[in-house]
Amino acid sequence: MVERTSAVLIKNGLAGMLVALIGGFMLTFKMIGGLSFSPIPIFIEYDLPGTVAGWRAVHLGMLLNGIMAIVLGMVVRLFVLRDGQASTVRWGVLIALWGNFCFYVFSMFGYNHGLTMGTNRLGEGNWAGAAAFLPAVVGAVTLITVVIVLLRAPIKSASH
Repeated sequence: MVERTSAVLIKNGLAGMLVALIGGFMLTFKMIGGLSFSPIPIFIEYDLPGTVAGWRAVHLGMLLNGIMAIVLGMVVRLFVLRDGQASTVRWGVLIALWGNFCFYVFSMFGYNHGLTMGTNRLGEGNWAGAAAFLPAVVGAVTLITVVIVLLRAPIKSASH
């Protein structure tokens, strides 16, 4: 089960990094006000939805979340985990990884920046704020659970 968890986390980490790299193009297109295929002299004016800060968060946040999933996918091999613990680690990291993706994308459109379910000092609550907040909170809780599971798990001895 640990080997499966490792493989799933590494693959999802790579997928998260791919999303981050695509987000980098979205950031560029938002900054320059259109789609550019440089060095080919093609430019299509287009105001990409979202914000520069939001696309920067997608780009950098998903790079870091992808790296987190890859690192935890490698590190999980060092622990002695029962099947249930390995499953908790796997699902907890996946929920955090993709929950954070939802947060980065939807918070761009949340008047409250997706930091609460309802109105806060940054703005009123709306559907996008809720779509950002809920997966992020669930992801935060599941990732805390993962860290606790790993902190409590014994590390394999050299003889394993």
